[in-house]
Amino acid sequence: EQIVRSYELDPENLDGWMIAENLTNIRPDPIDPDLKAYARKLAVRAVLQRAFQLVGPIRPAKRQVAEVLSEPFRGELDTERTLENMIGKEYPDPEDWIALRREQKRVQIALMMDTSLSMSGKKLALAAVAAAVLSLKVPSKDFALIAFEGTAHTLSHLNSQESPEMIVDKIFKHSARGYTNIEAALRAGREELEKGGVNRKVGVLITDGVYTAGANPIEEASLFPRLFVFLTEYHKVNSELCDRMARLGGGRSIPVKGYEDLPQKMLEMANQILR
Repeated sequence: EQIVRSYELDPENLDGWMIAENLTNIRPDPIDPDLKAYARKLAVRAVLQRAFQLVGPIRPAKRQVAEVLSEPFRGELDTERTLENMIGKEYPDPEDWIALRREQKRVQIALMMDTSLSMSGKKLALAAVAAAVLSLKVPSKDFALIAFEGTAHTLSHLNSQESPEMIVDKIFKHSARGYTNIEAALRAGREELEKGGVNRKVGVLITDGVYTAGANPIEEASLFPRLFVFLTEYHKVNSELCDRMARLGGGRSIPVKGYEDLPQKMLEMANQILR
């Protein structure tokens, strides 16, 4: 009852997702901290439920590695390569024995999501679902999250070992506010990836391309090893800037017609880069 009154919700249709859509709307009156924490818990649960439904069973991406058989049962014997190595020899050398094993592919990803004032309410809730989708697909040690408005804030660092639940909770704690500084977001994401120890690094930016603070983000975008830009086509957009950032960053621009499509588009992108 208190949640219904505080967030001005419809009691007949009250559920966690409705709370998620209204949790970050600006309210003139202060809300009891314990009540807000409980409301946030319900919202996080609803966001994760949507993300789990989209992602389905999680199967880590694997790649095949050929190496010298150094230990018994470490992989499967590569008969063809082993026989090729032994041709013309009376006795095989230890390094002639080749094994095949499968190891998890690692890609480190920095997600930079707009949390400016225009993102409050339902849009931020849907962006949180998209972030949850990506955090479910990528091991926590390889996932970083940057929220940006007038400045950029790293909510989750690489190697932080934070669960998807903790990540979504941080998004809702970080209320939508301020201007939009894409340059600062890209810089924070790039710097985070530079700390990682994995060769494959990807930046993912959620934006409409309209910056109201900071300098032109083109230079920062060009410094990424690979950059995907989700162009949220809502109200004002700068598609030309988004296309150029993605092109210079060695990735591509992904148009999103409405925020409802953002989680599915995020899943498709994740499946592509994690193959």
